Amino acid sequence: MIQVTNDGHISKSGTAFASVKERIIDTGRTVEAMGFAALADQLAGGSEDRARALTAANDRASRDLSAVLDALGRVRECSDEVDTLDRAARELCGVELFDRVMVSRVSGSTWFPLALYAAAGDGRVSLDLDDSGAGVDNLRIALVSPLIEAEVVRRRLPAVVADADHEPRTHRPLVERTGTKDYVVAPVVACGSVIGLLHADLPFGQRPLTELDRDLLRMFADGVGLVYEVADLAWRQEQQRRAVAEACEAAVRTVDDLGFSGVARMSPSPDGMSPDRPSIPVLGAVRGNASQPRPGARLARLTARELEVVALLASGATNAQLADQLTVAESTVKSHVKHILHKLGATNRASAIACYLKETRDDEGRPR
Repeated sequence: MIQVTNDGHISKSGTAFASVKERIIDTGRTVEAMGFAALADQLAGGSEDRARALTAANDRASRDLSAVLDALGRVRECSDEVDTLDRAARELCGVELFDRVMVSRVSGSTWFPLALYAAAGDGRVSLDLDDSGAGVDNLRIALVSPLIEAEVVRRRLPAVVADADHEPRTHRPLVERTGTKDYVVAPVVACGSVIGLLHADLPFGQRPLTELDRDLLRMFADGVGLVYEVADLAWRQEQQRRAVAEACEAAVRTVDDLGFSGVARMSPSPDGMSPDRPSIPVLGAVRGNASQPRPGARLARLTARELEVVALLASGATNAQLADQLTVAESTVKSHVKHILHKLGATNRASAIACYLKETRDDEGRPR
């Protein structure tokens, strides 16, 4: 039997320790028949057995924890979020804490088993296939009640399942295909959703799976979720970087198409202190170009201060550089830019710059 505990974990009722305790205390003989000395010896021997069992359990827990951390450390080397789940299953199987590890993807309310890995010894891992050479990757399982995995996904909690053959809440076709008897399962949570499941078992029955196995798998799955989030964030950041780079290249092409040669390019400063800072023309020179737009032009809608701002924008100046040149706060610069866009009917800075460059060029070419 399995039961859901108060913290939401699904586990086997009773503990191994309880059965050991019963054997130690229940000698099957009365105190009068044994004598106090014999009873004391019996209890002392039981205490020693219990101490040895606890020591062995602690040693195993420490060893298993180290194995899980080693596997998780290797998963952190994965930089591709698509490969994270598969890499996690292979690494966990490789430390031989479990004989087999199955990785699945969860999408919405559907569970997609991807691969079942088996430990082949010496850290080697192989795909576990049935007699027909097929795996588990052709299954599509609806996550509906009373399926145990549906509860695991819904509550985002792990479970340990005993006697899977007779547990009605398991997915029967998968249990029959894998031949599992007992297993532990934990959800992989990333970006606020359950993205996958990790199942693990010991099909050859070396020992029963316990709550310790369940909790170790949960810790590993939580770490995998964090690795996935980091990889996904890196991918999104790279996509944004490319989008910004393409937008900048498009703006440069637009300016070049207008044939304006007076746009400031990136050049080292005279003192060599800021090689990446764009050179900004002297403010007086900017005013000389922009203070007298031809009548009827869109630039005539701008105030003298706004003409200074748009001229500096066309020179490649940033908001901070504009604020420094005009001796105002950056918030004031942003307000000027907003008014300029509105008056010129421009949707963005590039459009405003294009308007400025076109009209000042036309104005320079008009006969005086």
